[in-house]
Amino acid sequence: MPIHSLSDLKKESSGQGQDAYAPAIDGEKAPKFFKGIYHEKQVGSLCAVHCLNNLLQGGYFDEIMFAEVGHHLDREEQMAMGGAVLGESNNVRADGFFSVQVIQLVLQRAGLTCTPFGSAEAKHIRANPAAEKGYVLNRSEHWFTLRKIGDYWFELNSMCDAPKRLTPTFVSNFLQQFQADGYSIFIVQGDYPVCELEKPHKKKELKEAAEACTESTAFSGGAINQPAESSTTAFTGSSNSLRGGPAPSSAPAADIDPAMYADDPELAAAIAASLQDVQPTPQPTPPEPSIDPAEEMRRKRLARFGG
Repeated sequence: MPIHSLSDLKKESSGQGQDAYAPAIDGEKAPKFFKGIYHEKQVGSLCAVHCLNNLLQGGYFDEIMFAEVGHHLDREEQMAMGGAVLGESNNVRADGFFSVQVIQLVLQRAGLTCTPFGSAEAKHIRANPAAEKGYVLNRSEHWFTLRKIGDYWFELNSMCDAPKRLTPTFVSNFLQQFQADGYSIFIVQGDYPVCELEKPHKKKELKEAAEACTESTAFSGGAINQPAESSTTAFTGSSNSLRGGPAPSSAPAADIDPAMYADDPELAAAIAASLQDVQPTPQPTPPEPSIDPAEEMRRKRLARFGG
C-alpha cells in the first residue's frame, strides 16, 4: 500500500490537484517544537518519516534509515522468488515512497509493534481506544499520528503548522468512525521513549502546551477536517454570448404566456414546462432585453413552421 504521494493527497482533497492545506508549510525551515511538543512539518513526500518521529517525540528516523529497511525487504522478497529480478521496488522509491511493511519493520526494530486497528488481536483495544499510547493513520496516502502525552491526546500531522489537542472521547469516537469509513489505522504498542514533557517536573509545561493547542472538533487530515461546503455553484451565465461581448448574468426569465401558442400544442407544452423549471434570481437592476423575448420566439416559430 503506497503511503507517500502528496500529489494524490491534493487530488483527493480538492479534485483539482490543489493543496487543501494552505498556506504551504516549509518543513525545512519550520521549527520542530511547539511549546515542547515535537512536531515535524512536511518535507517533500516524507510523511511516513515525519509520522513516526512525531509519534515517538523525537528525530529518531530519517529517509536514509527507511530506505535501508526498504532495500532489505526488497532482498528478502527477491530471495523468496528464487532470486528473480523483481524490477522496481515495491517498498522504497526515490521520491519518498515507503510501503507499510517498511513502517512496520522500522517500528519493530525500535521495539514497538504495529497492529491493524480492525484486526482480531485489537478487539479489546477497540473497546477503549483512548487507553492506548499512540496510533498511526493513513488517509489518501498520507500518514499522521495520534499521540498521548501524559494525560493529553494530540493530533500530530506534518501538513499542519501546530499540534491539535483531542479529548479522549473524541479519539475513541473518531477512531471507531474512521474504521467504518475504511481508513488505515494501526495501534503502536511497546516501550515508547520518554519525552521531555512526560517527566514529573514538566507537568506544568505540559498543561500549558496542551492549553496552547487548538482543541480539535474534527481531525485535520488526516484533516481530517469536516467536509468543506461544496464549491460547486449553479451556473450564472457569466461568460461571452454567441453574438460576442459579455452575456448578461442571471437574466430574468421572460413573462411568456404559453396560451399564445395554442395552435401548436407541443410547443405550448414545452414552454409551460420550461417556465415551471426556471427559478430566476431577482437582480437589483436587470438589463433590459434589446428584443422582446415573446416577439423573438414568435418570429422564430413563424420562420420554422410558417403561418
